[in-house]
Order: sequence, then C-alpha cells, then structure tokens
Amino acid sequence: MLTFIIRRLVQSAIVLMIIVVVTFTLPYFQPHGIYAPAYAALGSRINPLNVHIWAQQHGLTQSYFVRLVKYADQLIFHFNLGHSFKQSLSVNSIIALYVPRTVWLALSALIFTIIIAIPLGIFQASRRNTVVDYAATGTAFVLYAMPAFLLCMLVIDAFGFHWPRLPISPPSGVAPWAIFTDPKAFILPVGCLTLLSVAGLSRFMRGTVLEVLVQDYVRTARAKGCSSRRVLWRHAFRNALGPIVTILGLSIPGLFGGALIIEDVFNYSGLGVQTINAAITLDVPTVLGITVLVAIFTLLGNLMADVALGLIDPRIRIEGAK
Repeated sequence: MLTFIIRRLVQSAIVLMIIVVVTFTLPYFQPHGIYAPAYAALGSRINPLNVHIWAQQHGLTQSYFVRLVKYADQLIFHFNLGHSFKQSLSVNSIIALYVPRTVWLALSALIFTIIIAIPLGIFQASRRNTVVDYAATGTAFVLYAMPAFLLCMLVIDAFGFHWPRLPISPPSGVAPWAIFTDPKAFILPVGCLTLLSVAGLSRFMRGTVLEVLVQDYVRTARAKGCSSRRVLWRHAFRNALGPIVTILGLSIPGLFGGALIIEDVFNYSGLGVQTINAAITLDVPTVLGITVLVAIFTLLGNLMADVALGLIDPRIRIEGAK
C-alpha cells in the first residue's frame, strides 16, 4: 500500500509542476503582457519610463526561465501565490479570507449529496423500470441539464417570495462557521449546489449497481438463496463503491465551479465572488492564485480517491504495481 501511495504522490507532483508552468506562462498573454501589473499599480502615472522602472524593481525584466524558477520556488516551498497590485494585498491573505467560506459551502453540499444520491441510486436500481425509477430519472435529467444560475433563480423566486419564506442570501461579511450558527440562511445555496450534484451522482450510482447486479457472482449468490436485500447491500453495493469513490474525488472541482455561480447569484462573499471580481478587474495574480489552489484541491481529491479505491479493492494496488 505504501508503494501505491508513493506512486500516486509522484504522479500528483508531476501534474502540479505542469500546472505551475502553465499558470506562470498565462500572464504573458494578457493585455500589456507581463508588464500588466505595472499598469495596474501605476494608475495615472503610466508612461514608458515609469513602467520600465517599476517592472525592473519588481523583477519583471528578468528572463522567462529565471522568473519561472523563482515562481516555482516561492509557490512550492513557501506557498506564496503572489501579490495583487489591484488590491494591494498578497493573494494568500485574500484567499485566506474567502476560501473557508467556500470550503464549508462545498463540503456541506458534498455531504448532503452523498447522503441523498447513493441511497437514491441504489433504490432506483432495485426498482428499475418502474414508475418511481422513471420519475427519478426524469427529474435527474432535468436537474443535470439545467444551468446552475437558472435553478438558483427559480429557487429564489419560489422560496424567497411565494412559498414559506427563506432567506435568499446569507448575511454579508459572515464568519466561515456561520453555516452552523445561522443554518437557515444557507438552506437555499447549499440546497441548489446539492441538487446539481445529486442528479449526476445518483444516475451514475444507478448504472454502476445495475452493472454489478448482472455479474456472475451475484447470480451465484442468488442461486445459493441470498435474499434480494442481502445481494443488493452485501454484494452489489460494496462492489459498486469503487467507481463512486473515483467520481467523488473528481467532483471536487465541479463543486468549486458550481459554488462560483451559487455564490454570485446568492451574493455570498466566498471564493466564487472573489474570482469573478478579480476577473472583471483584470486582477490576474488573484485569478491565477485561485486557479492553482483549486488545482491543488483537485489533485488532493484524486489522491484521496485513489487511496480509498486501493483500500476498497486490493486488485487496484496489485495491478498498478505491475
């Protein structure tokens, strides 16, 4: 198992290095190229001489490879994501303020997604081709195809103005743990993010369980007299967990992407709103810092999914070692 984990860590490190190189290179393609921070910082004092002096003071005139090595060093060994000249703050301090809010929002939605989607998918598989299965499948298809902002607007209209009233926006400037102290204010944003995730995961769980139910060992268990409930939970559920664990690991970037839209619609001051504001104001260091952070979360999610999959199915470790 240790060899398996080390191999996955090496693979993640290689992917992270590729992300670092791409992230470092992207600012060269923005307006004014690599000198864009000088234009953002100088404001009305912009002229060729001042831009050159400012760029020289901040190391922007150094060669591409010299700056790349420095960027990789400060990112990997010091986790320094750069400096926002638009906000006159380090990107680390900006992210430290907004990330916990988004993490709690995405984590809450992930927990509810697991609680709802996995039993729902198993129930659909056990009641396949029935009215309940068709109704759940149709609802899942509608939610899966619906744009996130449209679902949010419909939910706000329904529960914010017509049906039993719920807060349509969490309080501004709340602490990251406000989701526990004022849970009512987070029902709509967490609910929307959960619905968007449940649709896809429940469909995948249903298909995985149905695929397992036609395997030979399931037929053998039934032939030996195992009840349908025992076959479903003892054999089908356990063997269907492998793909589901992988999907959950891959769903992390999707949750952050969905949270970006959810936060913007519900006016929740999280990482999504900050990303949109940074993109609108061309605050490139902040956008790239958030991109690197989400990439790291994605790699950690994939790594945890691989390790969990190796624990669930030892064949994964043995085949990967060959």
